[in-house]
Amino acid sequence: MRRNLWPLLLAVAAAGCGAGPSNALPPHAARPVRTLAQWRVLEQGSPAGRVVLLQIEDPSGPLRFYRVEDAQGRWLGHASDIGRFSRRVPFASEEEDLGVLPMARGVALLLEATVPVQLEPIVAEADARREPATPR
Repeated sequence: MRRNLWPLLLAVAAAGCGAGPSNALPPHAARPVRTLAQWRVLEQGSPAGRVVLLQIEDPSGPLRFYRVEDAQGRWLGHASDIGRFSRRVPFASEEEDLGVLPMARGVALLLEATVPVQLEPIVAEADARREPATPR
């Protein structure tokens, strides 16, 4: 009986030695997220919300998107790099698709603004030396 176990033990040991630590993240593992830029949303000169450009550091490549918040910091929705907007729906697994819109129009729609909104860059100390980007 001992003779039959040795090949099995050797195969298990060899398999264990060849498998080094994997650097690949599991599919649903947390990923680092960086804030790249921010804009204050003004409605008739008064603060109405904020747009934040975020980047997820994914192994397949960086994923950029915009998060739109109201003046109290609640997430209203998101926008992609190409301007596809979606509205967050409480207790729903999917967001409501609003279509592809210019940034100011999509933000106004999410804020339910009755007049056009303006986006004003928020310059962080580290960004003070370079010109602020304009959201697409």
